[in-house]
Amino acid sequence: MLKEEILLAGAGWLGKPLALGLKEIGYSVEVIGRSPEKQATFKRLGLAYHCVDYNQLPAIQRQKLIICLPPTEHYTTIIQNLLHAVQPSFTLFTSSTSVYAQTTGTVDETSVCDGNPILLEAEQVILNQQRPGTVLRLGGLIGSNRNPAKHFSGKTNLVNGLAPVNLIHLWDILRFVELILQQNLTGIYNIVHPFHPDRKRYYEQECVALGLAPCHFLPEGTGKIVDGSKITRALQTEYLHPIVSQGRFG
Repeated sequence: MLKEEILLAGAGWLGKPLALGLKEIGYSVEVIGRSPEKQATFKRLGLAYHCVDYNQLPAIQRQKLIICLPPTEHYTTIIQNLLHAVQPSFTLFTSSTSVYAQTTGTVDETSVCDGNPILLEAEQVILNQQRPGTVLRLGGLIGSNRNPAKHFSGKTNLVNGLAPVNLIHLWDILRFVELILQQNLTGIYNIVHPFHPDRKRYYEQECVALGLAPCHFLPEGTGKIVDGSKITRALQTEYLHPIVSQGRFG
């Protein structure tokens, strides 16, 4: 017997593997996005994809809605349009740890949020609706050939070398989303791996591990640590996928 119907808004780096993973465990998944070029790709993967205008959405009622859209112009209106068109019984929204403007110390879900105003406003739309909703504040994204070390490769005198990293692997995100949907878990959760080496140590070693041209960070600066432990307590699980490209990190 098929599980609930899910509409997934956003067909990018996170949305595509998430749709595939949910389909594989039995959900009926449809994907919507802005790009008509993606239709053939999703068809080959056995997934229904519809190109839409988020400002003129038809009624597309589904039991659950997942929103993986990056912030754009009129972002809050787009979120409201999706909720109105889909009328979901449960909504999951992927936000970002950029909502925390604090620059030092440790932040968690109870900390003051005065960072990215667009995402904060969208979060409130999700949380203030009549139906249950969950907000995931994702750390820096890695996995599936994505690693910020590629951006830093070959560069020198990079600043804030002593600031900690706050990263999360794609496969941990997918696993947490699956568990959240199964349990209808609501609330706000940081999704950030508990390993927080400084940027200098992490990216310089990652460039070596990935066979990239070396980078060099200046040994200066500070930064915050984003605590992602609340989700592990709620789901009684742990972060399973390392954020380093090799097993050892010296």
